[in-house]
Amino acid sequence: MNLLDILSETFRSLTANKGRTALTILGIVVGIGSVIALISVGQGTSASVQQQITDAGTNIIRITSTAQTGNGLTDGDLAALRELQGVSVVAGTRSTSEYIVANNTSTNAQLTGIDANYIKAIKSDVAHGSFITSYQNSIAAHAIVLSSNAVESIWGDASYNAVGQTVQISGQNFVVTGVLSSSSGGLAAAMSGNACYIPLSTMTAQFTGKTSYSVVMSTVTMEDQTAVSNLTTALLKSRHGIAASDDPDFNVTTMSSMLSLTSSITSILTTLLAAIASISLVVGGIGIMNMMLTSVTERTREIGLRKAIGATPGNITLQFLVESIVLTSLGGVIGVFIGWLISVIVNATGTISAKVTASAVLLGVGVCMLIGIVFGFYPAHRAAKLDPIDALRYQ
Repeated sequence: MNLLDILSETFRSLTANKGRTALTILGIVVGIGSVIALISVGQGTSASVQQQITDAGTNIIRITSTAQTGNGLTDGDLAALRELQGVSVVAGTRSTSEYIVANNTSTNAQLTGIDANYIKAIKSDVAHGSFITSYQNSIAAHAIVLSSNAVESIWGDASYNAVGQTVQISGQNFVVTGVLSSSSGGLAAAMSGNACYIPLSTMTAQFTGKTSYSVVMSTVTMEDQTAVSNLTTALLKSRHGIAASDDPDFNVTTMSSMLSLTSSITSILTTLLAAIASISLVVGGIGIMNMMLTSVTERTREIGLRKAIGATPGNITLQFLVESIVLTSLGGVIGVFIGWLISVIVNATGTISAKVTASAVLLGVGVCMLIGIVFGFYPAHRAAKLDPIDALRYQ
């Protein structure tokens, strides 16, 4: 039998019982569609998170104090860090969690006090108004820049221009001078989904009352990060009287390490999602095997007749394997389309990012063909082993 004969016979066999064929294909469609959709959501989310971190600045280093007692990170530490080679900007920040009240509603936000150095260090994309200014810091102004999340929580629309509106924090009035873009927001947005900014002087006087800082540094180039990070650890340990072999009372985090960590985590989660969805593929494969075994039973006399007129066991095996592969491939193609369609719908909602890649499509099609071979081999082998005389006598 040539390939054309095999395909013609496959078409005749599969269309002989359209309902059973459609239900069998459906199992593969659901499995592949689920795998493609979940992989695309995982990869899209990974790309979105990595882009957010990259937008915050890949040459950023963040230092936070873990000291339970003592002074933490001080003005003296900031001055010493500014002398390190490879450092461009060093900025001290202070943060606290506060409720922002306006428009008869409230939202909890990470309130961060910043100064002019911070503004130089990070990338910020303000959709409306302007960022915190040096002048506002000099007079400890009651000015605030809201995140798009805070704006959406209070006014119900992330794109709402809240500039000029008054909000209350711990009973004190603050005038909104800027609203961050929903796609940006700098370092704090990468660290927290609801970060809002006020002048550092206002934060120190009105809220935390702390003398300790969190520190944001930018290096001259991204390549300087590792060296500057090591120098920072050594310098601060020395200043805080901590032995080189002991754990520090601070954490040093680089954007490149955060990028690597988030990439690893999202890759693991994507793989886990795909593995869970693959369970439905196994079920679909069992359905393929069941259909093919039923087909072998129904076509026992046909198999005996073919063997009687010269068909070899190899011809019979190939015939049933091709039928199994065609079934799974059809389901795979439809499943890939369904998975892509789900990804488009997910993207349209704007809540989660989804990204269908060529590798995911090739993986889906490849898995389908593998399932066709694995779950079709036993029925094909069973058909090939039938004795032609017993097969012809089968009723």
